[in-house]
Amino acid sequence: MKSQLLPEGFRDRLPEIAELENQINSFFLELMKFNGFMIVKPPLVEFENSLFFLTNESDNINTFRVMDPLTQKIMGIRSDITMQVARMACGSLSEIKRPLRLCYTGEVLKVKNNNINLSRQFTQIGSEIIGVEKDYCLDEIINLIIEILNKLKIKKFIINFSIPNLINLIAEDFKLNKSDYATLVNSFKNKNIEKIKDISTNLFEMSEYLMGGIGKIEMKGEYLKKYNFQKNIKREIINFVDQIRKIKKHFNDYEILIDPLEVDESNYHDGFCFKIYSDNSKELFTGGGYKVGDDCCVGFSGFLENLILDSKIRAIKKKKIFVENKLDFKKIKSFQQKNKMIVIKAVKEFNKTELIREAKTHNCDFYFYKNSIYKVK
Repeated sequence: MKSQLLPEGFRDRLPEIAELENQINSFFLELMKFNGFMIVKPPLVEFENSLFFLTNESDNINTFRVMDPLTQKIMGIRSDITMQVARMACGSLSEIKRPLRLCYTGEVLKVKNNNINLSRQFTQIGSEIIGVEKDYCLDEIINLIIEILNKLKIKKFIINFSIPNLINLIAEDFKLNKSDYATLVNSFKNKNIEKIKDISTNLFEMSEYLMGGIGKIEMKGEYLKKYNFQKNIKREIINFVDQIRKIKKHFNDYEILIDPLEVDESNYHDGFCFKIYSDNSKELFTGGGYKVGDDCCVGFSGFLENLILDSKIRAIKKKKIFVENKLDFKKIKSFQQKNKMIVIKAVKEFNKTELIREAKTHNCDFYFYKNSIYKVK
């Protein structure tokens, strides 16, 4: 047999995992439907100019590219379905009354993996609310996520909020060049701000204060408001803190952190971002506010693979019955509908001993022989 080695970050989903993934997927879509969300299914591949609808092409280094043999144009294989939903919302769905609630599920590919997400192929689930008020319906989104996590029996998790516009406002106020901006971004990402001293003492002092603002919203919210930030930065921070405080009031039983140094790698969020981590630091969901044309929007997404790893639920197992090859399909349908059983039909005629042996081979709970059901022993 030839080598079956798969590329790094890609793997087969074997029956047990695939069944559990399908189970979570079905629950998610059902929950969204009962909360007024409509499902959409954008294509796996698009031309670059439409796929990177919310961002610059240069920001999408994590996207696989392929050549379209028909048009000879470069296409991208999606690495995030959110941008596709945004495109649909202001295109083919632009005439539908706002707020527009959309949900989706589908495969995404990423060029690189990281320490948090080792895979490069994921099943992404998510929801977007297009055309919201200034409060962004954030409480509705957080409540939906918590309902999903409770259903999956993921009891311990942390909600971490950040300020996606902050780093660009800092760069504007301090008039940073490209090199200094890159240093600032890397320093914030790594939570190591020593190199910022080489740019500006004032910038370093402000960054040091912001680092001290990482922590629980009830402890760090007022702290962040006290610093003498430049006007634009101060306004952004005050709006952010006030918004997250409201969320804390609605969800006081949950641990809510803020991190002003968190860098938004998606490059399209506005006002706030959030990430939800499990007890073992696995990233379960990400989301935030963003704009599509004149519409304010909010959404969230997660990867089924990560949710499965932390979920305490197991795939629902139905009873299985092995039946004779000559059994008619009406009887088989009766087992499936009335008895709620999985039916495995013999591929040829067996005597009783052979039938029992085959039933055991297929891990069946029962076998059907001469109009009677027997338990497999």
